[in-house]
Amino acid sequence: MISCTEFIPLYSEFFKFLESNGGENAVMEYWIYLSDKNIGDKSNPNSLASFCDRLGGFEGARAYWTHTLSEEACDLYRIYEPQKRYLYDHIRHCPSRGMLNALEHIEPYHSYCEHCRVIYQRVLEQYGIVYERDHSKVNNAECFSILYEKGNKPLNDYTVPTDKSIVTDMKSDNNKYLHRDFHLLGDLALTYCGEKFGDDGVGQFLCEYTKTYYRPIIEKIRKNGLSEIKTWIENTYAVEEASDLLHTRLTENTLGIKVDKSPVIEYMHSLGQQAGKYYIEETRTLYGVIADECDMEFYLDYYNENGAAKFEFRKK
Repeated sequence: MISCTEFIPLYSEFFKFLESNGGENAVMEYWIYLSDKNIGDKSNPNSLASFCDRLGGFEGARAYWTHTLSEEACDLYRIYEPQKRYLYDHIRHCPSRGMLNALEHIEPYHSYCEHCRVIYQRVLEQYGIVYERDHSKVNNAECFSILYEKGNKPLNDYTVPTDKSIVTDMKSDNNKYLHRDFHLLGDLALTYCGEKFGDDGVGQFLCEYTKTYYRPIIEKIRKNGLSEIKTWIENTYAVEEASDLLHTRLTENTLGIKVDKSPVIEYMHSLGQQAGKYYIEETRTLYGVIADECDMEFYLDYYNENGAAKFEFRKK
C-alpha cells in the first residue's frame, strides 16, 4: 500500500514518466483526463463537481476547498466576501508541495503545481466560476488564488479584508495531514498508465518509482534487514489509522504479513468508488521490487477484492 501521505511523490514521478514517453503534451492530456475522471466525477461525493452541484457553483467550490485544504493541513489565510462573492486564498505553506521540496533524493516535476490550475479550471468554468492562480512562489510551497463568478471580478484590493469580510487564519498544526482522496488519484494514475502503456507500462512505472522514491528505505533495509521492512509497513498502516488491520510475524529468516482488508479500498467503497485493475500492484509490484533491490524474495499468497492479503518476505 502507498499511503495517501506519500501520494505526492508518486504524482510528481508519474508526470515525469509521462513526459519522458510523450513530452509535455502527454502530461497535459493526463491532467485533462484527471479533471474529467476525478475532479469532475459527479458519482464521487467528494469531487469538486459534486460539491458544486449540491451547493451551487461558488458556494460549492468554497466548501470543497475548505474540506480539501483542511485534510491537507495547509497553512492558509483566506478572505471570503459573501456579498461581493469572491474568495481569496493565500496558502502560506502547502504541505504537499513542501514535502516535494524537502526531498533530497528526487526533484519535483518542473511544472508540478500547474496541474492545480488545469484540473480545477476545466470544472469550474462549467459552473460560471473563474479561478485564477499565482504560482510565482511555489518553490517555497506557497501560492495565491482568487475565485469569483464570471463577470463579477472584484474591483477592490481583494488581498485586504473589508469590514464585511470573513477571514480564516488556519495553521497547519490545526489539522492532520491525511487526505484519503489522494488514494483515488493514485489508483487513477495506474489506471491511466495501463490504458496508455499496458500491463508492462504499469510495471515499468512502479518499478522506476519504487527504486527512486523508496531509495532511502531500501538502503535502510539493506543495512537492517527484515525488521526494517516490518517497521516501515507498520508505520504506513499507523499513518492511515489502520494498524488494527495489519498483523506481522517476524522470524530470523522471514517476515509474514497478513492484512484483514485494505483501508484504501474500504474508503473507496464508502464513496461508491471501485479500485482499478492495477491497484493490486501497489502490493505485488512495489513490495516485489523492494525485495529484489534488497536481495530478498517476496511471495504473495493471496489478495482479494477487498484488499485482504497475505504475503511474505524471505532472506535468500
